[in-house]
Amino acid sequence: MLVSVYGSSVFGVEANLITIEVNIGKGIGYHLVGLPDNAVKESNYRIAAALTNIEYKLPGKKITINMAPADVRKEGSAYDLPLAMGILAASKQIQAADLKHYIIMGELALDGGIRPIKGALPIAIQALKDGFKGFILPKENALEAAIVKDLDVYGVAHLNEVISFFEGKETLKPTRVNT
Repeated sequence: MLVSVYGSSVFGVEANLITIEVNIGKGIGYHLVGLPDNAVKESNYRIAAALTNIEYKLPGKKITINMAPADVRKEGSAYDLPLAMGILAASKQIQAADLKHYIIMGELALDGGIRPIKGALPIAIQALKDGFKGFILPKENALEAAIVKDLDVYGVAHLNEVISFFEGKETLKPTRVNT
């Protein structure tokens, strides 16, 4: 099954939309393409451990992930969370039809915790410009991103919160900045 999840790359103060296409098919293997750096390539180890530790799994099938546009370098561990959500949805371990409405970013700890990222504000600005409903990111970055009005910003601490949100089992409260 093919699923698209959305993240962002940051260069200076500019953010660019990254489409993460995850396909689960017949065979065995893990293929990540689209000009990822070493931290992105290593994400499969963090994702596999995090999924196992919250009682999900990295499917024993052929996983092909394309990070588009392919000619833009993807750097850092902030893609862990959208990659994990794409794998869970594409392998039908979760039902997450609304993934397409959100930008999702965050580094995964091996226990499923979510660590802070860099560039939350430019990503939030671009998410609003691109018409996304919301931005899901580490709680430590939520106030920075919430400066952007008219975009729901959800700070999360654990992968289980994100899964529960998309499955409709839990609601997340948008972060607001007092101005």
